[in-house]
Amino acid sequence: MLRLPAVGALFAARDGNSLAAQARGADRLLGAALLAAAGLLVAGWLVPIMTVRRLIFFEDRVSVIQALEALLEQRQFLLFFTVLIFSMLLPLAKIFFALRIWRGHDVRSEHFLINLTRAEILGRWSMLDVFLMALAVAAINLSLIADVHLHWGLYALSGGVVLSLIATTRMSALAAKVRRSVAKNLDGA
Repeated sequence: MLRLPAVGALFAARDGNSLAAQARGADRLLGAALLAAAGLLVAGWLVPIMTVRRLIFFEDRVSVIQALEALLEQRQFLLFFTVLIFSMLLPLAKIFFALRIWRGHDVRSEHFLINLTRAEILGRWSMLDVFLMALAVAAINLSLIADVHLHWGLYALSGGVVLSLIATTRMSALAAKVRRSVAKNLDGA
């Protein structure tokens, strides 16, 4: 009989001093929250985020992937790479980097702090995707001949960004708490 590892093993700590090993209560769900955020981001890229209806007869459902294809076809390379990097690559890199930090690094090491700072910097840059989506919706809504209807893809994309932001912010707070506890124990010993 084939035995599959428990779902909890996917989020289990590889290092006894990692954040995953130190987490208590609801904080133990941070690994799952990061994976859920990644799933929401990918879903937000693939499914339509909006329908643009021009006049009465023309209707286009637009996803992030389709928007990238259109930018590439129109030879808008700067905008294509801006959306690709800041709306897709950086948010996903931030999530997987945070998941790696969550499971595998010793909270007490300087290497951990460096990696956590890098993840926070990635998070700041990856928030540009929300701005770009808001800008696109606003531009289309300002058009007099178009009507825009938002779809669940936009909510999935926004949910992925917000969930990853919450998870990484909580990771930072948990790391600070664990490091203070370790410092206090060293001072007391």
